[in-house]
Order: sequence, then structure tokens, then C-alpha cells
Amino acid sequence: MAISPPPTYASLEALSQGLTAYLHIRDVEPELEISCVEHGGRLLIMAQHDAPEVSDPNVVLKLLEAAVADVMPALGLADSAWAEVESVPLRIYLRLAAVHQPYAMHTFTWRLDDAAKVVFPADQTSASGSLALDQAASDDSAANYLKFTEAGSEAEPTDPGAQPLLNAKSESPKGEESSLSDAALALPSTAIQPPSSQSWPQQGRQLGEQMLRFMRYYWSYGVAAMILLGSGLFAYALTRPCVVGSCDRIDQAEEFYGLAQATLLANPSGEDLQAAQSDLQAAIDIVSPIPNWSFHYPAAQVDLERYQDSIIALNAVVQAQDIAAEAANLSQNPPHPVERWVNVHLLWQQAIDRLETIPADSPVFDYAQKKRYEYRENHSAIGRRVVAEEEAEANFNTAIQTGQLAQQRMETANSLAGWQLATKEWQAAIKGLSLVPQGTMAYAEAQAQLKVYQQQLMRSTNQATLEEASARNYDQAVQAARAAAASEAKNQWGQAVSHWQQAVASAQQIPSDTILAAEGTRLLETYQPALTNAQNRLRTAVALQGLTTKLGEMCALDVTPCTVREDPSQVQVVLTSQYAEPLRQAITPPAADGTFAFTNELNPAVQQLIEQIITFSHQVNRQVAIYDSRGGFVARYRPDLGGFIKN
Repeated sequence: MAISPPPTYASLEALSQGLTAYLHIRDVEPELEISCVEHGGRLLIMAQHDAPEVSDPNVVLKLLEAAVADVMPALGLADSAWAEVESVPLRIYLRLAAVHQPYAMHTFTWRLDDAAKVVFPADQTSASGSLALDQAASDDSAANYLKFTEAGSEAEPTDPGAQPLLNAKSESPKGEESSLSDAALALPSTAIQPPSSQSWPQQGRQLGEQMLRFMRYYWSYGVAAMILLGSGLFAYALTRPCVVGSCDRIDQAEEFYGLAQATLLANPSGEDLQAAQSDLQAAIDIVSPIPNWSFHYPAAQVDLERYQDSIIALNAVVQAQDIAAEAANLSQNPPHPVERWVNVHLLWQQAIDRLETIPADSPVFDYAQKKRYEYRENHSAIGRRVVAEEEAEANFNTAIQTGQLAQQRMETANSLAGWQLATKEWQAAIKGLSLVPQGTMAYAEAQAQLKVYQQQLMRSTNQATLEEASARNYDQAVQAARAAAASEAKNQWGQAVSHWQQAVASAQQIPSDTILAAEGTRLLETYQPALTNAQNRLRTAVALQGLTTKLGEMCALDVTPCTVREDPSQVQVVLTSQYAEPLRQAITPPAADGTFAFTNELNPAVQQLIEQIITFSHQVNRQVAIYDSRGGFVARYRPDLGGFIKN
């Protein structure tokens, strides 16, 4: 797209007059006075009318846009400054007369293609038809609005020699009224030519050259030279802006200031802010050259200070937006490290600080307040992200340290308490990892570490469970063994056997891969023989009970009872004479192995007693010595020999 060249003063004046005439012919209400200026590469069109404001400014703004589209092709594109332009950015303002600040604004772009469609329409009519004017507008109003002098200034409407820029009247065939076509405004090329008269800069340069030639020729006349120099300085002082007569610059600058205010009162975009900056800078540039010897200098300085304060405030807004854009860009594609979030947090604070420097009387104050509220929300959100990242990082680091401690506990655990402590450490590490929220920098690593820790927790929990069972079985085995020993001390061999059986069973249930496995093996080495002994003693006790009962029944009628007594080496049976003597007499001579047998002369009671003793001896696998009531030895039965002996 071609860059728009600066339009000439004549072309802007022609456009202003053309738009005014066009709107007058169309009888637009309210009646608008149009002025056009070029600023910052944009064409500004100010439409001014008397109070009150129109109820729907958009209708008037759209009508003005249509008027621009109709009038722009009539500027003589082939010869004007717009000839090589493909597009022209425009901004239209509506304001009340004597009010510098507009109350409505509209921005659009005029394109060369649009002009071509107007100048060369597809259904092109005859030349006379394309230049026809509405009979109702056949009065001289249009011509009067579009007459210009050769120097580009507006001519008097009653000047008969002025060349009308519009054919205000055209012959309508058969007396019918003709309408104003889209190409009805045909401005002559002279309307856009610059003024032919010399400008002040040109006159000043010529005067300076003449003075120098004069001074070189008459250099010896110092006084004359000084006079001429003083005259030149005086002429220079008089040529400075706003020194002689009125000062239009103050009003012009105020108009640009009003444009900037109108732009900033709405919800300006980045382009609008740049346009407002350009307008404020234009206002500053207009009033800055007014010298201090001008009568208008004090008022200009007051305005200049106001404009400078406004552009400083606006620059602060632009800087805040640039900083905010940088902060937003750095926030993209999270998660980020804490350091980056802290940097973003500081950037939002810097943007807020820029906005807080804007005074309440600045035109951009309301917009700055709105942005400050947005930036504070973003600042708070980023602050929460910083806290979340810091907490996530702290929880992750703590969890890693706890996991390392849990691993050490597992490697050095030598008791149930050690494994239980390792399990608690793994549980604490997993809890710390679960506190790392999604969306933080440490989340992915925490999730990966969480799987490892859960496996370690399972291993530690299983081992702790085994160790707990091992310790429980060990304690049960020890407690049962103590109970068995107590029962043995009381000759309660049945209870002793039961306790020893429980002790052996508990010791056997100690897992082999636990810390107490070796202790369980040592317990079995002790408890199993004790169980066997208790079982033997129980059998002995039962057999003794049976033998004692039998002897008691046999000797119940005797004065001297039959008794049974157990010592470590044998069992002694004391019989009354009624049974001891027959037994002694019935023993046969010893056999080759030294044993004796009995004759068949024993009575049934003695025979039954002998069988009872033999059965008992084999049951308890112990010798049975038989004595009489006086303590005399009768015989000894040895189960290993299967017979009685006499020693």
C-alpha cells in the first residue's frame, strides 16, 4: 500500500469547501461547517454545527463518510497530491460550535478503488447526464460555496467573474428535474494548486540576501550596518508567530487538544492512543514557537503546560500498556519457574505505578483508571501464581528430602519400630508430593516421583506388616513358654503340654525374611524338646495316675496302703505284705539276660498287679522298683529288658 503524501493546503481547502457544498445541496440537518487538516499521516475532518448535539451521531458520521466517498474523486486525482495514493486514513469528528472538544468520532479508510468506481461507473451514462444537477438546487448556493480565487481563498458569492466549481444549473430535457449524480462535484485543478503569492519564509530569505549584499558593499559604514541589522532583527521579531494581530495558533492547538480528548474519552485502541499522542504533539508544536515578546505568550504557555502534562500522562499510559504487553507475553504457555513469575509480577506493578502517576484532571485519567483496575487484577492473579509456585517448590523439595530420609530408614531398619518409622516417612513424602498442584512447574516431576514413592511405601508397608506379625508371634511364643514352665512347676503337665504346643506354633509362624527369624529358630530349638519332655511327663503322670488308682483299689482294705512314688531315675511301688511276699516267692530263677519270670502260682489279684506294672513301665519307659511295706526290695522291672531283675 502506498504511503499517503502530505496534501497541499489548496487540496485540503478544496475538500473542505466541496464537502460543505455537497452537504448543503443535500440539505443535511444540522447544517455542518467542514474543515480538513492533515496530521500524523491521517486526514482529519472536523464537522462543526450549532447546538444542540444530534441525537444519533452515527447517522451523521455515516453520511459524512458517504460524502467523502462522493467528493474525493472530484479533486482532480491526476494532478493533485493524492494522485499516487492507494488509500487515505480518515477520522471524522463532530463538535458543537465554540466547543473545542468533539462529542463523536468515526475512523475509516478511503481507497482509490472506491474513487475509480465513482468516476468510471460500470453503467456509465452520458457526460451531460453525469454532470446534471438537481433542478431544485439550481440556485447559486453550490456555486457560491465552491468558488475559489486563484490563490485558493474563498470568493464572494456575488462575484460575477468568479468561475463556479459546480455547474449549478443544467438543462433538463422536457422540463424534467435532474438529480445530483455521485460524480456531480467536478472541482477544477486550480482548486488544489498552492497560492501563487510569496510566503513569509521566501520574503525573509530575499530580504536577508539583499541586506548581506548591501552590508558587503558598504562595510565601512558601521553605523548604517548596525541600523540595517537592527532593522532585520526587528523584522524577524515581527515575523514570529502571534506577534502582530490575533493568534490563530492558540485556537488551532486547542482544536487538536479537543481531538485528543475526544479520542481518549471512548475506549481507545492502540491506534487511537497513537492518534491522540499525535494530536497532542501537534498542539504542542503549534503553540511552542510563540515567542515570549508576544502578547499571547502567557496564554500560550498556560495551554502549552496543559498540553505537555496531557502528553506526559498519555505517554505514561502507553508505557504502561507496553509493560503490560511484555508481562502478558512472558505469562504465555505456563508453567514457568518462580523467577519468571516474579519478573511478571514486577512488570504488572511497574505498569500500575505508571498509571498511578496520571492526575485526576488528565483526559486519559478515566481510561487509566480502567486499565489500572485490569492490571491490578492481573497483578493479584500473578501474585497467586507466585505463591502457588513457591509453595509447590517448597512442598516438592520437602517431599524429596523426606523420601531420602525414608530410604535411609529402610536401609538401616533392624526392628519393627524402624520399619514403621520408614513407612511413616514414605507416607509423609507422598503427602508432600500430592500438595504440588497441577499447572505448576514442579507438577510433572512430582507426579513421576510419586509413582516411585508409592512403590517404596508398598514395600515398606508389607515389610512392616511382616515384622509386626513376626514380633507378635515371637511375643506369643515367649509368653506361652513362660506359662508352660509355670505349669510344669505345678506338675500340671496337661497345661504345660498345651502351652508348649502354642509356643512352638507361634515360633514356627515367625517369617523367615524378618528381623526375628533367627530368634524364632533359637526358640524352636528350645521349645520343641521342652514340648517332648512335657508330653512324656504327661504320659507318665497319666500312667502314674492309673497305677495309683489301681493300687489304691487293691490296698483299700489293708492297714498299710500301697503307694507309688516317682524320682528322677525310676518309679517306686510300695506293696503291702499281702502282695509283696507272693510276688517275691513267685519269681523264677534268672534267665541268661538276668531277668526273672513268675510262676503260675500267683493269684489273680497279684497277676493283675504285675501286668499293670509292666504296662505302666512300658508306657513311661522307665524302671519300676517294687518294695514291701518295710522297705525291703522285691524286684525291678526294666522295660528295655522286658523283665524283672533282683537288683
